[in-house]
Amino acid sequence: MADYSNPNTPLTASRYAWDATFRYGTLTTQRIEGSYDTQPGATVGSLLAGLTNWYAQSNGIPVANVTITSYSLQEK
Repeated sequence: MADYSNPNTPLTASRYAWDATFRYGTLTTQRIEGSYDTQPGATVGSLLAGLTNWYAQSNGIPVANVTITSYSLQEK
């Protein structure tokens, strides 16, 4: 089984289900679920960076203020 806690782990399945808890600021958190169609060369780290950017952009907040506090990935 792949080590999804390692940001360098390649994503080898064609599709993943993800679940992440985002934090911005000091107190606000939000749990979101979604799916991801794997891009060539994708890693756990690139997926998490993309999710962070997406969340920040969707909420009109600076990327620097967003943290993923927990996440899980599952091959679909």
